[in-house]
Amino acid sequence: MNEMFCFQCQQTAHNTGCEGKTGVCGKKSDTAGYQDELIGALIGLARAAKSGNKSDKTDKLMIDGLFTTVTNVNFNNVTIKKLKTEIENEKNRINSQKYDDYDMKNLWDDNVDIRSLKSLILFGIKGMAAYASHAFALGYKDDEVNDFFYTALYEIGEKGSVDTLLPLVLKTGEINLKCLELLDKANTE
Repeated sequence: MNEMFCFQCQQTAHNTGCEGKTGVCGKKSDTAGYQDELIGALIGLARAAKSGNKSDKTDKLMIDGLFTTVTNVNFNNVTIKKLKTEIENEKNRINSQKYDDYDMKNLWDDNVDIRSLKSLILFGIKGMAAYASHAFALGYKDDEVNDFFYTALYEIGEKGSVDTLLPLVLKTGEINLKCLELLDKANTE
């Protein structure tokens, strides 16, 4: 089995990332790799959506993709690869230009401040996707919440600076609260 590097959640070993054959959560190295590829595909989808024609289906794939990578939600490699293929197909449907997937190694190898801010944003939108997924299942959605997934992932795929990323971290918290309000509404109306 290949050695892994996984920095996909707050449970990472020593807060530096899991290495070895299995992560703290029990995730295997191949699954960590597929989940990184899935996030890279979502960043590609966010790039395509910036000048493309996204739909409710695009939003659902975005939410499902992010939710799939939340800690301990899905370690099924077949499901993860299938979802990545669906995202690739949607990316091509909404925009005829070629948008490459983002290589997550670029994030993991970035300056510690940039990596930390981008990771905080990524972890925030993953959690928010869980709320959005549950609200969506109950028939509720919010365009501002859904649009923010694309904005955040697009910026994660860009070079970024502390000056540009720190406001996005704060916006992640703001939109997360809006998403919680949506889920509350979905459960109480």
